[in-house]
This record gives sequence, structure tokens and C-alpha cells, in this order.
Amino acid sequence: MCYMDTHAHVFSHKLKFIDSARYTPEYTVTAEDYLRELDRYGFTHGVLIQPSFLGEDNRYMLDAIAAHPERLKGVAVIDKQTELHTLQAMNEQGIVGIRLNLIGKPCPDLTEAGWQACLERMEQMHWQIELHATPDYLIQLLPILGRYDIDVVIDHFGRFDPIKGVNSPDYQQLLEMLSPAQHWVKVSAYYRLGARSGIQNAKEALALLLERGMKTQLIWGSDWPHTQHDGMSFETALNTFKEIVADDELVKQILTDNNARLFGFKTPVRL
Repeated sequence: MCYMDTHAHVFSHKLKFIDSARYTPEYTVTAEDYLRELDRYGFTHGVLIQPSFLGEDNRYMLDAIAAHPERLKGVAVIDKQTELHTLQAMNEQGIVGIRLNLIGKPCPDLTEAGWQACLERMEQMHWQIELHATPDYLIQLLPILGRYDIDVVIDHFGRFDPIKGVNSPDYQQLLEMLSPAQHWVKVSAYYRLGARSGIQNAKEALALLLERGMKTQLIWGSDWPHTQHDGMSFETALNTFKEIVADDELVKQILTDNNARLFGFKTPVRL
């Protein structure tokens, strides 16, 4: 059986960071570092997410996947003008989608011609699009993405305001928009939902997601090595996820069936 972590990062502090980076690490995390964490906690597979501070330079992540293609896949950051042949090459290298990290950035106009062409190419590739964004952005983006046959992954419960909580109008509107036919939600990174209120906020959000019929569309990722939350550990993230879900069968479903169905891992790896 495949136990999967769908959200982790590898990088080197010696790489060139983008000028607009909100955060830059002073340490290095290798694929081997990450695989040791997976092995320690019984995970067979992992998905690497391109860190925002490296921009569109996906080479370090691609090298990590190339070294361990049976265990790792990736989600890249690309320019919307990236041509189909480049995406096809990335697909052969284990990339399964793109990420838009919109925290602190303007909301993109996905109706613009360049974005429309990009989304059409993604549809051809059967790739997913991962959105790291707040609810006010998500409610603008989901209706446009609904025109395409693309899996849409919403990061970290939808990153609602920790103070306003799940009852904020934007988050309530987002919940109404969710459809199991297209959307997936990462029930991860509770600590990004409030330093003190994160666990309770995550529990309340999970209950609402289940009410919306999203049980089969919930996925989990460790968010390791927890950039900007460097005191966290894989073990704490995993144990707190289990505490938030509070249902052993659902925990297993998320870590195995749900995660594997979205990312396509099928063959267990002998640890």
C-alpha cells in the first residue's frame, strides 16, 4: 500500500533566489534528507513542490526526482508562456502540475489570452494546478478554472484568515464553490492558520469540508521542512494531522487512496 506525502520541498541555500522572495532559507534540504523522513515514518512516496523563492528554476527539484523516480514526483513553477514541448519534457521528468503561490502577489487574470493558452496546454497534459491563495483570490479563480478539465488543488485548507476563521464570507463562498468533480483540498499546514488557533481552525474547516462532500478529495502533505516555521518537525505535522482528523479510517484513506488517486502512484516501494 502506498503511503504518500503530497507536499514537501528540497532546495539549497547556495542557489540563486528570486529578487522578490519574501523568505530565503539559510540551509539546504536534499532529496536524501527528505527520503530519510519518509522512511522514518513509513511513507513510500512523496511529492515535491517547487519553493516560491526559487521561482521558475525547477532544476534542483528535477534533479531530486531524477535520482529517485520510483518514489518522487513534482509540482513545478512555470511561466505561462512555457511551450507544450517543454511541458512534455517536464512530464517525462516526473512533473504532474504547476503551482501558483499567490500569497503577497496580485491575483492573476486567468481570462487573459496568455493564461488561457497555458490552461489549454495543461488540459492537454492532464496536469493539475495547485493554488496557494487566500479565499478572496480563490473565489475569483475557481469559476474560470471550472471551464477546463483540470484538477484544482487548494493548499492548506484554503488559507483563510486565522482571526476571521471559517465563518468569513469569502471562505463560506469558497466552500459553496467546491465540487468533488474537480477540486482537492490539502488538509495540511494547520500552523499557517494561526499560531495559537491553527489546530481549532483546522478542525472547524475539516468539518465543513466533509459536510460539502469532499471526503474523497482531501489530501495531506507534511509541508516539510516547514519554511518560515522552522521549529516544526515531520513527526509533529503528521501527529497533529491525525489529531485534527480524529478518525483512523479517514486518516488512512487520505494518506493512501486519496493521495494516490490524484498523483498516480500505484506500486508500493520496499522500504
